[in-house]
This record gives sequence, structure tokens and C-alpha cells, in this order.
Amino acid sequence: ISYTAYSVATLMDDLDDNALKAADKYENQYVELTGRLGNIDSSGKYIDIYPTNNPYAFLGVQCYIQTEEQKAKIMDDNTVSVKGKITSVGEVLGYNLDIDDIEVK
Repeated sequence: ISYTAYSVATLMDDLDDNALKAADKYENQYVELTGRLGNIDSSGKYIDIYPTNNPYAFLGVQCYIQTEEQKAKIMDDNTVSVKGKITSVGEVLGYNLDIDDIEVK
């Protein structure tokens, strides 16, 4: 699998500009995203990552954790890089991604 690198800020800007075009561009694509770790689900099912250039962002990429190893890497707030497949794109809920790998920066 080949991953295309983007920042979360780029994805969010594209979504704000034209949600239909963003969906066409990113849905079902394998990506490597770098962003600020935000919400961490208390049951460890998902994390949210937000643009690093916007400390007030409340919409980002919801990333679904696939393994216990991935869960162990996200215990603290940090900048993270995730690799995975974008499974859906929406103007209200943002992006969903299934994590293949995660690296804490």
C-alpha cells in the first residue's frame, strides 16, 4: 500500500472549500496524516486529530483504532502521524479513517 502524505489542515481546508470535491479526492484513499491529537475515546475505539495550525479546531479526522498496540501509543496528547484509509468524508462530521499505523511525534 502506498500512502499519500497530507496535513490535517489541508484536508480541512479542502472540506471547507468544497465538500463534494473533497469527498471525491480523499474517500477510499490511503493517506498519511499529521495533526494534533485531540479527543481520545474513553473505550479506546477512536481518536480525533486536528490541524496543528488551529488550536481552536473542533472538526478534524476521526481515526478508528484497530489494535491494542495502536491504543498504547496514544495515551498522552501529542502531535501524531497516522497511516490509514479514509472511509468517509462529510461536511458535518469531517473525515473518518481506519488506522493502519500510528506514530507519536
